[in-house]
Amino acid sequence: MGTWAAYLACQASNDAVNILPAGDSWGPDAWEEVAAPGWSVAETEISAVEDPEVVLAQTSGHALLAFVLDSDLAYVMGAADGETRWELYLNEHCAEAYDAPLPEVACAQNADLHRQIAVWIKAATGDIVSPERIQRVISTQRVFADDALRSLLYVFGIVTEHLSFGDDQSDL
Repeated sequence: MGTWAAYLACQASNDAVNILPAGDSWGPDAWEEVAAPGWSVAETEISAVEDPEVVLAQTSGHALLAFVLDSDLAYVMGAADGETRWELYLNEHCAEAYDAPLPEVACAQNADLHRQIAVWIKAATGDIVSPERIQRVISTQRVFADDALRSLLYVFGIVTEHLSFGDDQSDL
């Protein structure tokens, strides 16, 4: 059985552990050790998050909320000042198996989405990440969506280490 978890990364003034609803398996885990300065990251079980928009509305500044489904698929939302600005799938090829609504344009092929995310990253972390690099990270199919999420957080500058379990890191 793979990972079924929800993750919240937000600017430290929001303190992700205090915003994310508690579940049976809840807490910062190893995330706080690798969170970039100015960020906090926490995780909980998916069932603890009834409404993602309610969680994101409690954040100020920039935040990222992700759901990992059985380590196969990750659904990721980026927000600013409590409002969702973009959404994407990691390991999008698995979305249909979970009855996830498919976007009109595949996330890996959506150049407008990549540009939106690049602007969000610049505002959120001060880092400049090219839309092409974002596209590479999004389109890399990994065995575990958990690893894809970790790569995404690393490329975005939200975590300082790429906590990988052996996946290819060529997208970094």
